[in-house]
Amino acid sequence: MNSIFHRISVRKYEDRPVEKEKIMEILRAGMQAPSACNQQPWEFYMVTDKEKIQKLSKVTPYTGCAAGAPVVIVPVYHTEGLVAPSFA
Repeated sequence: MNSIFHRISVRKYEDRPVEKEKIMEILRAGMQAPSACNQQPWEFYMVTDKEKIQKLSKVTPYTGCAAGAPVVIVPVYHTEGLVAPSFA
């Protein structure tokens, strides 16, 4: 509960790579989220290319804070082939 009530929003980043172990831990945590009928319709794309991160930071009015990030994780989901696609 402490993490929930005292969360912070980070919008400035250090200019250094993020350790692979930390990225993998974040990805594992994301994959532990429950899904309807255990469909697990997600995919996660890890982006480290600075040019691609710049492009991603301009995709919506809300992604600008990603511009200076050393890594961006893009979560997506699919609906084809699922038992309950409306719950993806």
